[in-house]
Amino acid sequence: MTLVFETGGELDAWCTKCKMHLTHTIIAMVDSVPKRVKCNTCGGQHNYRPDPSERSRIKPKGPSRKRGAREALHEEYVSRLAASDPSLAKKYSLRGVFSKDEIVDHPRFGMGIVVSVPSTFRVEVLFKDGVRLLGQNQGAGDRRY
Repeated sequence: MTLVFETGGELDAWCTKCKMHLTHTIIAMVDSVPKRVKCNTCGGQHNYRPDPSERSRIKPKGPSRKRGAREALHEEYVSRLAASDPSLAKKYSLRGVFSKDEIVDHPRFGMGIVVSVPSTFRVEVLFKDGVRLLGQNQGAGDRRY
């Protein structure tokens, strides 16, 4: 059985100020799940923290958007790297100048593909673990922060 909550309703939750499970009033809801609550004892407002016995009865969250986006980026990385020749990878250097769709070999992050060049001194590279913003086109006394 799933519990039904509504804004203004009451429920038991962990109070971060009182350090106890007390009655709270629901202030905000997201997808029929309480998000913010107000403690009826101390008046403190905080994110909703359910009682452990209620956690299984509250609507479970779907898959994380971050996880889905991360998986999509990983798939894009694998497919784009497979379609290109890794032997043509350019060694990464702050002094180097990179262009979109170029393969980059970074000493720490490994092989990557340039996905965009937002400015003369920055480049976004898609690596196995995600997109990273790296510096480029920076001479010895020419650093831009």
